[in-house]
Amino acid sequence: MLNSYAVRSLLQFLLTSIGILLIGSLPYLFFNMESQLDVLKMVDQKQLTNTLFIYDTLVINFKEYLNHIKYTLNLLFTDHGIQYYERGREIPLFPEFLDAYVQSMLYLLASLLLALVLGMLLTILTMLLPKEKRVVPKGILFVFESLPDIFVIMITQLAIIWIYKTSGFLLFNIASGYNDRAILLPIFVLALLPALYIYNYLLVSFEDEEKQLYVELARGKGLKRSRILVVHIFRNSILTLFNHFKGIFLFGLANLVMLEVIFEVRGFMTFVINHGVLNPEIVTIALFMIFIPSFLFFTGVQWILERWFQVKGDLI
Repeated sequence: MLNSYAVRSLLQFLLTSIGILLIGSLPYLFFNMESQLDVLKMVDQKQLTNTLFIYDTLVINFKEYLNHIKYTLNLLFTDHGIQYYERGREIPLFPEFLDAYVQSMLYLLASLLLALVLGMLLTILTMLLPKEKRVVPKGILFVFESLPDIFVIMITQLAIIWIYKTSGFLLFNIASGYNDRAILLPIFVLALLPALYIYNYLLVSFEDEEKQLYVELARGKGLKRSRILVVHIFRNSILTLFNHFKGIFLFGLANLVMLEVIFEVRGFMTFVINHGVLNPEIVTIALFMIFIPSFLFFTGVQWILERWFQVKGDLI
């Protein structure tokens, strides 16, 4: 069983890695990228202000495509002096890119951890209510889930500003001393929507588990309702939560882009957006920096859960 799982995981890793390499070099397959990059560099240096006179067509250039894949592999495995182009000069990619990556991942991981805590807490508090009174929190959950992501982020910011202006009480110290950057507020804002999704998934799972016979048996033995929820029902709902957590992670990663733009954070995502056009290799490197740690985490947790619950098959 272990060998089968290892082979399946290794195959998944290799196929995804090949896919990242193929996608990262895709512009070189359909466009004459050398001339395109020359023009973009002239625009970046203010040597050109209008490119409407330039005419280019789609091409199929397998040779340039394969050459760029080889070039990217060389950067990843043999050349440690990776550079990126900005304002007419070549600048070392590291450690600046790594610093931006660490900062953004700290935001993301802290927000997901906070989302887990909030989601579980809201679920348990809702389940402690009588069934007929759960309609109200479910209705509020439905309304917030229906709102666009950017709207929720902006409303949260405006609400904190309004509270500060009317009462003088600052809910979050938005300049918390870490290079004068906002820390607590971005983490809280980024955690809101994932927390609602976790709350929704857990609430559905808890209510399904509540109907099982073991819950009636536990009640018959005189166990407290809170103990049944926290110990027994939650334990059996971990699988459901993990099944959805990869999607929640990707959702948080997508919202990280908006967060960095709104809070003017010079993070990992904005670095890729600002420099990825003139330096296509940065996109491939960034995808690998996201994929490899997340793959190791989800694969490891999946293996632990399969051993713990003694289930077969892929849980994701």
